[in-house]
Amino acid sequence: MTRSASSTRPRLAGAAAILAAVALVGGCSGSGDQSASVGGAAASSPNTAYAQDNATRSAVGSAVGKDGDTKTESGVDVADQKLVRTATLSLKVKDIGEATAKVRAINLAAQGFVLSENIGSYPASSTSDSPSKVGVNPSTYAVLVISVPVDALDPTLDKLQAIGTVLDRHSETENVTEEYVDVQARVTSMKKSVARIQDLIDKTSNIDQLVRLEDELSTRQANLEAIQARLASLERQTARSPITINVTTDPTLVEVEETPASGFLGGLKKGWKAFVASMVALLTVLGAVLPFLILLGIVALPFAWVWRRRRAAAKPSRVYAASSPQPGTSPRKTSPEATESAESATRGS
Repeated sequence: MTRSASSTRPRLAGAAAILAAVALVGGCSGSGDQSASVGGAAASSPNTAYAQDNATRSAVGSAVGKDGDTKTESGVDVADQKLVRTATLSLKVKDIGEATAKVRAINLAAQGFVLSENIGSYPASSTSDSPSKVGVNPSTYAVLVISVPVDALDPTLDKLQAIGTVLDRHSETENVTEEYVDVQARVTSMKKSVARIQDLIDKTSNIDQLVRLEDELSTRQANLEAIQARLASLERQTARSPITINVTTDPTLVEVEETPASGFLGGLKKGWKAFVASMVALLTVLGAVLPFLILLGIVALPFAWVWRRRRAAAKPSRVYAASSPQPGTSPRKTSPEATESAESATRGS
């Protein structure tokens, strides 16, 4: 059975219409996907910028406070940082008594107090590298250590250096903010821990548990007291600053801190100092041991002399014993060569 052309044409037209509809839908979906991707990119771009802006704000916020105050990494304002500051000042003066009186007056005006005072002698903490003590007396040298509030350190140094000619002035600063914050947090945590143990002790009625809890409470209280002592020490160190003042009429009596030399000459100088120090140490040890060596030699000399005498006296008796005849036998004549060989054998033994 054959199909007619009139029946085939409607089918072809329907297929063409279906293909056109499919193409139209595909084009719309493609344009929709493209517009969606473009929209996503446009949407992601502001999000990325916002995220970067937040990261920048967080980074800046860690360094700047709400009021614009700069902060440390631990989140503490610069104004609230815990600094341990110390200073040393060496002065050449005309009169030691007058200079020490001025130091005490300046210290009193700064609400400070004297930690130590040595007039005519070096402090006990001075090292062996300190200048020679020759010429040190109450009229040539004095050292005072005072303690002033940390905020008054620089003004006090300015007033002190006006007493005489400055030979040396330097200060050191140590930032203990992170340690202070850490210790402070540990104190708070340990207090809460002690409070929890105390609460458990109040609620328990078991004797065994009560004994264990009391032991744990004692341990935690001891740890708390140790941490509190460290916190108090940091507070004292950061609240006041010690100043060491050396006053002298002879600058050679004061050890001025010099900038260490570098290069060949610096190494040569350090090597020479190390060599001199090692030789001084060696001679010191030798001087300490020498009296004992002399005493040992005096005691051992008579014993050595007696031992050598006995050894020298024992050698001929051995020779004679080897050459003497046995009892009941007639002596035999020996040749000089045999006698010499016998003596040689005796010496070898």
